[in-house]
Amino acid sequence: MARVVIADAGPLIAFAGINRLDVLRRLFSQIRIAESVRNECLVAKGLDAQRIAGGIQDGWLVVVTGGSESLPLTPSLGLGESDSMRVALEDPGHSLLVMDDRLARRYALLKGLNVVGSVRLLDIAQRRGLILSAEDCIRQMADLGYRVSIDLLERIRESLY
Repeated sequence: MARVVIADAGPLIAFAGINRLDVLRRLFSQIRIAESVRNECLVAKGLDAQRIAGGIQDGWLVVVTGGSESLPLTPSLGLGESDSMRVALEDPGHSLLVMDDRLARRYALLKGLNVVGSVRLLDIAQRRGLILSAEDCIRQMADLGYRVSIDLLERIRESLY
Protein backbone atom coordinates (compact mmCIF):
# COMPACT_ATOMS: atom_id res chain seq x y z
CA MET A 1 0.00 0.00 0.00
CA ALA A 2 1.24 3.47 -0.86
CA ARG A 3 2.39 5.52 2.09
CA VAL A 4 3.31 8.48 -0.08
CA VAL A 5 1.28 9.90 -2.97
CA ILE A 6 3.02 12.22 -5.40
CA ALA A 7 1.17 14.13 -8.12
CA ASP A 8 2.33 15.61 -11.38
CA ALA A 9 0.89 18.92 -12.55
CA GLY A 10 -1.45 17.58 -15.23
CA PRO A 11 -3.87 15.72 -12.97
CA LEU A 12 -3.88 18.54 -10.42
CA ILE A 13 -4.71 21.10 -13.09
CA ALA A 14 -7.40 18.83 -14.58
CA PHE A 15 -9.12 18.18 -11.24
CA ALA A 16 -8.81 21.84 -10.26
CA GLY A 17 -10.19 22.91 -13.64
CA ILE A 18 -13.46 21.09 -12.96
CA ASN A 19 -13.43 22.14 -9.30
CA ARG A 20 -12.97 18.58 -8.04
CA LEU A 21 -9.71 18.71 -6.11
CA ASP A 22 -11.85 17.45 -3.24
CA VAL A 23 -11.86 14.05 -4.94
CA LEU A 24 -8.07 13.83 -4.68
CA ARG A 25 -8.16 15.08 -1.10
CA ARG A 26 -10.74 12.47 -0.11
CA LEU A 27 -8.91 9.65 -1.88
CA PHE A 28 -5.55 10.64 -0.40
CA SER A 29 -5.54 12.84 2.68
CA GLN A 30 -2.16 14.24 1.64
CA ILE A 31 -0.40 14.57 -1.71
CA ARG A 32 3.19 15.62 -2.21
CA ILE A 33 4.19 17.79 -5.13
CA ALA A 34 7.64 18.82 -6.29
CA GLU A 35 8.48 22.52 -6.34
CA SER A 36 8.59 22.44 -10.14
CA VAL A 37 5.06 21.00 -10.18
CA ARG A 38 3.85 23.77 -7.87
CA ASN A 39 5.44 26.33 -10.16
CA GLU A 40 3.85 24.76 -13.24
CA CYS A 41 0.42 24.69 -11.57
CA LEU A 42 0.58 28.28 -10.38
CA VAL A 43 2.12 29.94 -13.44
CA ALA A 44 -1.28 30.80 -14.93
CA LYS A 45 -3.47 32.99 -12.76
CA GLY A 46 -6.80 31.22 -13.29
CA LEU A 47 -9.30 29.56 -10.99
CA ASP A 48 -7.48 26.23 -11.22
CA ALA A 49 -4.28 27.87 -9.95
CA GLN A 50 -6.21 29.51 -7.11
CA ARG A 51 -7.72 26.17 -6.14
CA ILE A 52 -4.33 24.45 -6.16
CA ALA A 53 -2.81 27.31 -4.15
CA GLY A 54 -5.66 26.81 -1.66
CA GLY A 55 -4.77 23.12 -1.35
CA ILE A 56 -1.18 24.08 -0.62
CA GLN A 57 -2.28 26.68 1.91
CA ASP A 58 -4.64 24.17 3.57
CA GLY A 59 -1.72 21.77 3.90
CA TRP A 60 -3.03 18.70 2.10
CA LEU A 61 -0.94 19.51 -0.98
CA VAL A 62 2.59 19.47 0.39
CA VAL A 63 5.41 21.01 -1.60
CA VAL A 64 8.59 18.97 -1.18
CA THR A 65 12.10 19.97 -2.07
CA GLY A 66 13.38 16.41 -2.42
CA GLY A 67 13.95 15.26 -5.96
CA SER A 68 14.29 18.74 -7.41
CA GLU A 69 16.82 19.00 -10.18
CA SER A 70 17.40 21.51 -12.92
CA LEU A 71 17.16 19.02 -15.78
CA PRO A 72 14.56 16.53 -16.98
CA LEU A 73 15.41 12.84 -16.65
CA THR A 74 15.20 12.45 -20.43
CA PRO A 75 14.61 14.94 -23.26
CA SER A 76 11.04 13.65 -23.70
CA LEU A 77 10.02 14.46 -20.10
CA GLY A 78 9.19 17.79 -18.56
CA LEU A 79 10.85 19.04 -15.40
CA GLY A 80 7.71 18.53 -13.29
CA GLU A 81 7.30 14.95 -14.47
CA SER A 82 10.98 14.27 -13.83
CA ASP A 83 10.93 15.80 -10.37
CA SER A 84 7.74 13.91 -9.47
CA MET A 85 9.47 10.68 -10.42
CA ARG A 86 12.55 11.65 -8.42
CA VAL A 87 10.37 12.14 -5.33
CA ALA A 88 8.66 8.78 -5.94
CA LEU A 89 12.04 7.07 -6.43
CA GLU A 90 13.02 8.07 -2.87
CA ASP A 91 10.72 5.26 -1.68
CA PRO A 92 9.61 3.39 -4.83
CA GLY A 93 7.97 0.46 -3.07
CA HIS A 94 5.69 2.64 -0.98
CA SER A 95 4.86 5.52 -3.29
CA LEU A 96 2.09 6.10 -5.78
CA LEU A 97 2.63 8.53 -8.64
CA VAL A 98 -0.44 10.31 -10.04
CA MET A 99 0.45 11.04 -13.64
CA ASP A 100 -1.35 11.08 -16.99
CA ASP A 101 1.25 11.77 -19.69
CA ARG A 102 1.72 8.52 -21.62
CA LEU A 103 5.49 8.81 -22.17
CA ALA A 104 6.10 9.84 -18.59
CA ARG A 105 4.00 6.93 -17.31
CA ARG A 106 5.98 4.48 -19.43
CA TYR A 107 9.25 5.85 -18.10
CA ALA A 108 7.95 5.68 -14.51
CA LEU A 109 6.86 2.07 -14.99
CA LEU A 110 10.30 1.20 -16.40
CA LYS A 111 11.74 2.63 -13.18
CA GLY A 112 9.49 0.33 -11.15
CA LEU A 113 7.16 3.03 -9.89
CA ASN A 114 3.48 2.57 -9.10
CA VAL A 115 1.45 4.88 -11.34
CA VAL A 116 -2.22 5.80 -11.52
CA GLY A 117 -4.00 8.22 -13.85
CA SER A 118 -6.87 10.64 -13.51
CA VAL A 119 -9.39 8.43 -15.30
CA ARG A 120 -8.69 5.48 -12.99
CA LEU A 121 -8.97 7.77 -9.96
CA LEU A 122 -12.34 9.01 -11.20
CA ASP A 123 -13.48 5.40 -11.59
CA ILE A 124 -12.38 4.64 -8.03
CA ALA A 125 -14.07 7.81 -6.76
CA GLN A 126 -17.35 6.82 -8.40
CA ARG A 127 -17.15 3.29 -6.98
CA ARG A 128 -16.59 4.75 -3.50
CA GLY A 129 -19.50 7.14 -3.86
CA LEU A 130 -17.35 10.26 -3.86
CA ILE A 131 -18.74 11.40 -7.22
CA LEU A 132 -21.91 10.54 -9.09
CA SER A 133 -20.37 10.05 -12.52
CA ALA A 134 -16.78 9.54 -13.66
CA GLU A 135 -18.05 10.04 -17.21
CA ASP A 136 -19.33 13.54 -16.42
CA CYS A 137 -16.00 14.53 -14.86
CA ILE A 138 -14.10 13.15 -17.86
CA ARG A 139 -16.33 15.12 -20.25
CA GLN A 140 -15.73 18.29 -18.25
CA MET A 141 -11.97 17.74 -18.28
CA ALA A 142 -12.06 17.07 -22.03
CA ASP A 143 -14.11 20.25 -22.57
CA LEU A 144 -11.27 22.16 -20.88
CA GLY A 145 -8.80 20.63 -23.33
CA TYR A 146 -7.40 17.93 -21.06
CA ARG A 147 -6.60 14.75 -22.97
CA VAL A 148 -8.87 12.15 -21.38
CA SER A 149 -11.65 10.05 -22.86
CA ILE A 150 -14.64 7.94 -21.98
CA ASP A 151 -13.06 5.18 -24.10
CA LEU A 152 -10.17 4.98 -21.65
CA LEU A 153 -12.61 4.66 -18.75
CA GLU A 154 -14.38 1.83 -20.56
CA ARG A 155 -11.07 0.04 -21.20
CA ILE A 156 -10.11 0.41 -17.54
CA ARG A 157 -13.44 -1.00 -16.42
CA GLU A 158 -13.24 -3.89 -18.89
CA SER A 159 -9.77 -4.83 -17.65
CA LEU A 160 -11.00 -5.00 -14.06
CA TYR A 161 -13.71 -7.56 -14.77
